[in-house]
Amino acid sequence: MNKEQFLRELNGKLKYLPEADRNDAIRFYDEYISEMELSDEEDVTTKLGTPKEVASDIISQCTQRHIDNETEQKTVKGGATTIWLVILGILSLPLSLPLAILALTFIFVFIVLFLVMIVVAFAGAIAIPYALFVHGVAQKIFTLGYGLVSLGGGILMVYVLSAVLKKMFSAMTKKKRVRSIYE
Repeated sequence: MNKEQFLRELNGKLKYLPEADRNDAIRFYDEYISEMELSDEEDVTTKLGTPKEVASDIISQCTQRHIDNETEQKTVKGGATTIWLVILGILSLPLSLPLAILALTFIFVFIVLFLVMIVVAFAGAIAIPYALFVHGVAQKIFTLGYGLVSLGGGILMVYVLSAVLKKMFSAMTKKKRVRSIYE
């Protein structure tokens, strides 16, 4: 395959590249083959490979160059996006601040409830052995019953509250799957 056939076939393989990239590649290989000082009938593919192989290399190089260029453009766009997010955050402050205070209040209430339940369970655990030292059978039964109910209720409430908190936090941190239009 001579130089003209090679360049014509290479141009055909690069038809989906942007015109500027295609013209640069054809011009480069035209000058490169001319510098090799091959005769008009000498096979170019022995030195360079087939037009398909050369086109594959050119396409991968152009693609990489455009990806790098897109990355640079995204960084500039990312900076502008950050500025807009800061402005949006400032403008949404009258709504987001009370919601944040409400969330912190709920967290505080849950922590206090958790501690109260632990204290109730602890009081029940202390009341059970105390039942041995009180006078009278009725007082012993009452104190033992109070201790068992408090201990059981406290442990149950701690378990329920921890399960509720775990479910709430997992729901808040759960990443939602966004359906693609290509699915």
